[in-house]
Amino acid sequence: MSEASDGSGGVPDLARLKLYFTESQQLTQAARRNSLTALDYYDSDQFTRAELATLEERGQPAIVINRIKPAINAIIGVNERGRSDPRCWPRAPKDAEAADAATDILRFVADANRFRRTRQECFKDLLVPGSMAALVGVDGDLQVTITQVRWEEFFHDARSRRPDFKDARYLGVAKWMYADDALALYPERGREIELTVGNGAGGGILPDPSFEDRPLIGPGTGGAWTDPKQRRLLVVEIYYRDNGWKRAVYTGTDVLEHGPSPYLDHRGRPDCPIEAMSAYVKRDNSRYGAVWDMIGPQDEINKRRSKSVHELSVSRLEARDITAIDTDADVARQEAARPDGVIPPGWGLAPNTANFQGNMEMMAEAKAELERMGPSPAMLGRNERDSSGRALLARQQSGLVELANLYVALEDWELRVYRQCWGRVKQYWTGPQFIRVTDDEDAPRFVGLNQPVAGGPAPGGGHDGVLGYRNLVAEMDVDIEVDSQPDAGAIASEQFSDLIGLVRMSPAYQQQAPLSLLIQLSTIPHKRALLDQIKQAADAQSQAQAQQQAAAQQHAAAQIARTQSEAQRNAAEGFARSLDALTYAREGREGRGAAEPMTRPMTGLGAQQADQYG
Repeated sequence: MSEASDGSGGVPDLARLKLYFTESQQLTQAARRNSLTALDYYDSDQFTRAELATLEERGQPAIVINRIKPAINAIIGVNERGRSDPRCWPRAPKDAEAADAATDILRFVADANRFRRTRQECFKDLLVPGSMAALVGVDGDLQVTITQVRWEEFFHDARSRRPDFKDARYLGVAKWMYADDALALYPERGREIELTVGNGAGGGILPDPSFEDRPLIGPGTGGAWTDPKQRRLLVVEIYYRDNGWKRAVYTGTDVLEHGPSPYLDHRGRPDCPIEAMSAYVKRDNSRYGAVWDMIGPQDEINKRRSKSVHELSVSRLEARDITAIDTDADVARQEAARPDGVIPPGWGLAPNTANFQGNMEMMAEAKAELERMGPSPAMLGRNERDSSGRALLARQQSGLVELANLYVALEDWELRVYRQCWGRVKQYWTGPQFIRVTDDEDAPRFVGLNQPVAGGPAPGGGHDGVLGYRNLVAEMDVDIEVDSQPDAGAIASEQFSDLIGLVRMSPAYQQQAPLSLLIQLSTIPHKRALLDQIKQAADAQSQAQAQQQAAAQQHAAAQIARTQSEAQRNAAEGFARSLDALTYAREGREGRGAAEPMTRPMTGLGAQQADQYG
C-alpha cells in the first residue's frame, strides 16, 4: 500500500496528506521565521519592539539607513540589464526546422506570460526569503501558464537537501481561499466546503506567521485550517511521489481532487509542474537567501549611526574646578542640554571625540562590507572616471564573481521552467494553430504548428487526403538551452560614437556611410519608420533626377539632330552652287563662241582643270 493511499485505489488518506503539510510546516518553522526577518530588513523594519522601547527610554533616535534594499535591487538590476532567451537545438540534422519552430514556441509562451516580470519577482524571493517557485500549467484554453508561487505559500519536503528540490518527495502550495472561490472551482463539493467553513473544522496546525491568514482579524485565527468570520479556508495542492507523481487538492476536512499528475514531461510521464530553487542550504536543511548575511552589518550601521547622533545631541559635563562649583549637577546638566544654556562656574563639557570617531570608522567599515556583498557603484556605472563601455563590462564580470552562485541558480531554474513549458506544449498543443513571433518589432511573422500537408489527386479520382503534418509538435525532439547575453548597450553606444567620429573626420567615410546605415547602427527607437521615410524621400529624389536626366537627354538629342540637319542642308546647298557654276561655265564656251578674255589668264593647275571641263 502506498503512503498516501487508502489501500483500495480510491480516495487517498487525508490524514497522510495533511501530515505532509504539517510536517513541512513544523520542520521548516525556524527557517520561515528567518525569512520573515529578512523581509522586514528589506522593508526597513529593522528594530524589534524591545529595541525601540529601549531607545525611546534613552532618548536615542531609532535611525534606519537601509543598505540592504539597494544592494538586493542592484543584484536584480544587473541581471535585468542582460537578456536571456530560450534556444532549441536539433538532435539530428532532419530536426533543424523543428528546432527553429520549438524556439519560436518557447519565446511565444514566455512573451504571452510576461515571464521576464515573473522571473524578476521570483529572483527577489530567492534573494530575500531564500526560495522561489513557479508552477507551469495550462488554462481553460489550453494555453501554457507560468504562475509564481509565493514563498510563504510554498511548502516542501523538509528532508530535501538539494537547492533545486529534485530530491524532494513532495512539493505543494498552501493558499487561503474564500469559500465562494472554492465553490466555483469545485461546485460538486459545495456541501463539504460549506460545512468546513461554517463549523471551523479540520483541526489545528502549528501557529506560524508565514501560513496565517493575513492580516489577522483577531485572536484565535492563527493555527487553524479555517477562518469562519471571513469565510476563508486553507486549501492545499500537493504533488507527491507514489509510483510516479500524484496530485491531490484538499482542505482540513475533505479531499477535493486526487489522481495522477495531469501534467506530463516531454517523454509522456506524469511530472511535478512546480519548479523551485533555494539560494543557500544549511547543514540542517534550512534555507536562506542573500539578505541573511547582510543583517549583521546592517544592524551595526543602524546602531552606530543612532549612537553617534545621540552623542552629538547630548552633552556630558565634568567638574573642572571643585572649589568654584556653586550649582547643583542637575541644574548644570539642564543648562548644558539647552541650545542657549550657560555652563555654571566650575563645570565644563567633557569631550567625546574619540567615541564619535570610533563609531564613524566602524560604521564606514560596515558599509564597505555591505557594498562588497552586492554590486559596487563602479560596477553599476556610477563612477564617472573611466566610463568606457568595455571597462564597465569588464568591471561587472570581475565584480560579480562572488554573486555567480545566485545567477547560476536563476539560470538553472529558468532552464527547468522552459523544459516544463515544452512538456505542456507537447501534451496540449495537438491541433493546428498559428503563433505570432515578434523578434522583429517591425515585421512580425507567423509560424504554423501541426499544419496538415494535403496529398495529390488519387488515381481513381478524389483526393489522397493528408499526407502528413508540418511542424508537428508531438514529434519534435529538441534540446533546450538558455541563451544568456550580457548588457551590450554601453559597448554598442561607444562603438557608434567611434563611428560617428570617423565620419566627421574623414570625407571618405562620409561617402561610404550614408545616413540610413548610421541609423541602422544606432540604438534610437522607431528606426524602421525613419528608414522608411528616408527611403521614400530618396526614391522621390531619384525619380525626379531620372526625369530631369531623361529631359536633358531628349534636349541634347534634338540639338544633335538639328545640327546634323543644318550640316546636311548646308552641304547640299554648297554642292548645288558648285554644280550651277560649272554648268554656267560650260554654257558660256559653247553658246557664245570664244569667251570674253579674262582679266587675268589662268595658268597652272587652274588652267588644267578648266581644260578638263572644256
